[in-house]
Amino acid sequence: MVKGLRHTGHVSIDWVFARRVVLLSIALVALAALAGCSLPGYSTNPVQGDNWYNFGNNEDATYQDELNKQPVDYDPRIVKITPSLIRYQQKQRAEEKLPAAERALTAPNDTQPYHIGSGDVLRVIVYGQQDLNDPGGSNGSSESAGQVVNADGNIYYPYAGEVHVAGKTPTEVRRQLTQDLTSVIRDPQVDVRVMEYRSRRVYISGDISKPCTVSLTDVVNTVLQALDECDTLSSGKSANSAAPATGVQNIVLIRNGKSTFLDLNQIYAAGNPVPLKPGDRLLVDDSANRVFMMGEFNEQQALSFSTGGMSLSDAISDAGGLNLDSANPGKIYVVRGFISDQSVAAGHLKTVMRPDVYKLDMGHASGMLLANEFQLRPRDIVFAAPASLVNFNRALSQVTPSLNIILQSLLLYDRAGN
Repeated sequence: MVKGLRHTGHVSIDWVFARRVVLLSIALVALAALAGCSLPGYSTNPVQGDNWYNFGNNEDATYQDELNKQPVDYDPRIVKITPSLIRYQQKQRAEEKLPAAERALTAPNDTQPYHIGSGDVLRVIVYGQQDLNDPGGSNGSSESAGQVVNADGNIYYPYAGEVHVAGKTPTEVRRQLTQDLTSVIRDPQVDVRVMEYRSRRVYISGDISKPCTVSLTDVVNTVLQALDECDTLSSGKSANSAAPATGVQNIVLIRNGKSTFLDLNQIYAAGNPVPLKPGDRLLVDDSANRVFMMGEFNEQQALSFSTGGMSLSDAISDAGGLNLDSANPGKIYVVRGFISDQSVAAGHLKTVMRPDVYKLDMGHASGMLLANEFQLRPRDIVFAAPASLVNFNRALSQVTPSLNIILQSLLLYDRAGN
C-alpha cells in the first residue's frame, strides 16, 4: 500500500508538472497574441478593408509654435484600379501638356551671333601678311596661334594696338581691325575666328560622379547637348547609388536665382529642346527617379524609374515578385504623392494633405492584366499588404525563443529533482 501510494504520488507529481508546462505554454502563446501589437513593427490585427494606413492626427509635431497652431487635415482617396481607370489615365496622358514654366523655357529663341568675352581665344588672320599671321617666325605654334581676351576685354594686335573686343561679335571685330590696318596695309583682308570658347559656361552638378563645366559656343546650346558634353555622365551611374542608372531624366535648371524642374522625357517627346544661357546651372536630380517597393515583396527596394515608363507589373517583377508565403495578393496599393493645399479659413492657415491610394486585387488573372496596364510615376510607393495571420506568426516567432528557454529550464529542474 505504501509503495502504491508512493507510486501513485509520483505519477500525480509528473501529471501536475506536465499540466503546468501545458498551461504555461498556452499562457505564453496567448501572451504573444495579446502582446503582438506591442512588438515593434507587428500588429495581430488582420488587414481589413483599406484601413491599413494611419496618417496621424490633425496636429503638427514641430518645434515651431506657429506651425503647431496650424490644423492639418489628412484626406486620402482610395481608388480601385479598374479598366475604366486605365482608360481614364491613358486619356490623361494623351492630353498631358508641359507646365507653363517648362513651356516658357522651351519657347524657340532667335539665333543670336556669338559675343566675345574675357577668356576667349581669338585667331586673327590677315591674308598675304606672313609676319602678322606668324609673328617671330614661330611657324604657327600654339603660343602664336591665338590671342586670349584679357580681363579688360582687350587683345593686342600689331599696327592696331589695344583693341576692345568684349561684347562684340567676330564680324564686328573683323571690321574694326580692317579699318585700323588700312593705314599701313592696302586693302587688308582680315578674318577673325574664335578658337576656344571660355567666357560663357554652364555648370552641371548633382547626382553625377563629378561636377563639370560646359562652354557655350556659337551654335544653339541645349540642355541635352550640355549633358552630352559632360564626361562625368558617361559612367551611367549615380554618385550615391550602386545601381546602374537608366539615364538622366530629371533636371533642375537654376537661372537668375529661379529653379525650374525639367522632365526631359516630356520635354523632348514634345520636340521642344531647352536652350541654355551663360551662367545657367543644371542640377541632376536622380533621386526623383525612384519607385519604392514596400511590404510583402521578396525584395524591398527603391527601383530606378525607366525612361520609357514603368507599369505596376514591371515594378513587382523587378522587386522579385510577391512573397507568396506572407503577401495578400488581393491588397496591392499604390500611394501617389501628397498634394498640399493651403487655404485661409477664419484667418488661419490650413494645410490639406490628399494622397491618392490606388488599390488592385491581383488574386485573379484580370488583376494581373490591369497591373500590366497601370502606369506608375516617379516617387510612387507600391505596398503589398500582409495576409491575415502573418503578423501573428511574426509576433509568435519573437516569443518562441523565450518559450523554448523556459521549457528547457523546467525540464532540467524536474530531472534534477528526481
